[in-house]
Amino acid sequence: MSEELYISIIGEVFDGYTEFIYKDKPVYLKHFNIRDQRYIHKYYEKYKNIAVSKGLETESSRLQKIKKDDIWSDDDDFKIHSLDLEIKNLTQTKKQLFLPSQKDAMQKDIDDKYLEHLSLKTKRKEVIGKTAEDYASARSNEEMLRYFFFQDPLLKKHLFTEDEFSEIEDYELIILLNIQSEVSKRLSDLNLQAAVLRPFFSMYMSHCDNINNFYGRPIIELSVYQLKTAIFGRMFYNIFQYTENIPDNIKEDPEKLLSFSDMQRNKTKDSRSLKDDAAASAVFGATKEDMKVIAGDSNAISLKDELDKNGGKLNMDQMMKLAGY
Repeated sequence: MSEELYISIIGEVFDGYTEFIYKDKPVYLKHFNIRDQRYIHKYYEKYKNIAVSKGLETESSRLQKIKKDDIWSDDDDFKIHSLDLEIKNLTQTKKQLFLPSQKDAMQKDIDDKYLEHLSLKTKRKEVIGKTAEDYASARSNEEMLRYFFFQDPLLKKHLFTEDEFSEIEDYELIILLNIQSEVSKRLSDLNLQAAVLRPFFSMYMSHCDNINNFYGRPIIELSVYQLKTAIFGRMFYNIFQYTENIPDNIKEDPEKLLSFSDMQRNKTKDSRSLKDDAAASAVFGATKEDMKVIAGDSNAISLKDELDKNGGKLNMDQMMKLAGY
């Protein structure tokens, strides 16, 4: 993304809405805040009750039936729950790992668990079928479209009245849903983090510590995107303050910067067992990338590579030389 787009993203966050053109006129999509949560729940419960009154079963009711018919079981649900916990635990463990090769191996394990988890959840949904909760979720999401779309940047006048929205054509509904989806993608966590790390935001970063003062408004009035932007700013400011030797080429890349910060914290904890004061370091099974991380310089040597060079054997002199003596 260009610098102008990142500036635009931050501008939208500060405004609390995203402007776009709909039917040749400017329209404004309000950004969600904590006060809006009650309306989402209100609409969800409204449509769930309607669905039940018309004979659509709830998920719990459907589950009881398919379990009674041996189509699904408690063990299947337990497996889904267990995989969910495993994925979360593995993801946390990965953050604590030091060597890139260890991280890569852990990510492969996470990916495998995720695919298994997704397969089971898909199968579960297929055997349960459409429920009152599904209907309520879909209809409440549509209802919230009317709630979040406005005619003016002050967000005072809705784009549609309730009567107008009840008669909206399906194709118009799809257009509005797509706009909402695009805004969510545009203001994703990764894009917000990248925007916060751009040079133009650097003058604001140190002020993110006090969110109330930063925006000049109570927290309960702030959008989710405003809260996230301030939190990301504070997080990266702390990284820059307390993490040494950050390479210039990753200072504007949120994923690499966070990974480097985690690695540096773990390096202090783990490197004592991996590195000594010798000019070269050797760790069995470590990749060249691992050894660069361990040694922190170009003197890193992979013991596996040296074994391969010497027919799988190293004498004492060769071992001493690898150790820097």
